[in-house]
Amino acid sequence: MTIASGLLCFASKMFRVTVIFVPLLFAFVLFASFAAWAQRPDPPSQPNQGFRPVAVPQDRQALGTQRIREGVAFRQMLVFFRQTGDRTVLYTVEGNQRYTCLENLALDRILTATQERPDRRYWRIDGEFTEFRGENFVLIRRAVIAPAPAAVAPVVP
Repeated sequence: MTIASGLLCFASKMFRVTVIFVPLLFAFVLFASFAAWAQRPDPPSQPNQGFRPVAVPQDRQALGTQRIREGVAFRQMLVFFRQTGDRTVLYTVEGNQRYTCLENLALDRILTATQERPDRRYWRIDGEFTEFRGENFVLIRRAVIAPAPAAVAPVVP
């Protein structure tokens, strides 16, 4: 037997093994992926199932006295903003509480409008509280310029 015929015999055996092995491997992968897909949970029957309604705190004074849980939403909160370093802090007019803002497009537009016209100091915002390492942060969803309150003078710590 020559080297060439030995190599040809080896190649033909490898081809037969490959022809049998590749379809079996494909069938196994297909079966395993179908089994994993079949075990995933069904989607909720109602599209909004699992979402909580907006919780509007009745007592604005209580906002800063205790930690607010993740996901609590608020509407029409009267606030003003201050830059502290590279972060923006909002101060509530009612209750004099302060929260660090999370950067997003709404906050960018507020800061741009405030820099262009400093008289745009007060805002009514809608958003949501988040928490990180025991501190509350605010994610602003919507902001509207508000007139300055007449009876409430904000106190900044």
